[in-house]
Amino acid sequence: MSAERIVPPARSSTRLIGTLIGIAVVGTLAAAGGYTVGLRSAEEHRIVMVAEPAGLSRVAFTRLTRCQGEPCETLWIGHTREDAVEVAQLGPADSVEGITWSADGYLVGFVVNGYQLRVFDPETLKPRTQVDLLEADRRPTSRIARGVTFSTNGAAVTFDDCPRYTSGCKSGLKAVR
Repeated sequence: MSAERIVPPARSSTRLIGTLIGIAVVGTLAAAGGYTVGLRSAEEHRIVMVAEPAGLSRVAFTRLTRCQGEPCETLWIGHTREDAVEVAQLGPADSVEGITWSADGYLVGFVVNGYQLRVFDPETLKPRTQVDLLEADRRPTSRIARGVTFSTNGAAVTFDDCPRYTSGCKSGLKAVR
């Protein structure tokens, strides 16, 4: 009697290796996606800029968040970061380039897009005024206001009127009341 039988074909090792590589790729993509989502949500509430008036327990800051599905900055004022209140929301194309306090702490100004000053009353958390320190000639503007400082009585601000990308600043003065 002969010992013949049907032997199943040998499993292809290339098929097994392909399956393992596929599993590894899917796992890596899932991990990268999870990391990106986690990073994005952590970035959404990141504090971008902070300013505190000398000798007073107050704070003003900007926070990166999502507004109508797009990243944007929000403006916050309070006695501490924990009790701060959102006072304004900027558009997706806008950003704060400086924060300044009056010497007595009764006014805070946010320099938006380098040329516009938005002034708030930190007691009432209401906007006081909005002033274009420089002419918005394009986006981004060719000139930028730096070193914005309130006058003693808070009726005006002084600043450096500077080219955005080069040197050559000159003095600027603007009424805010």
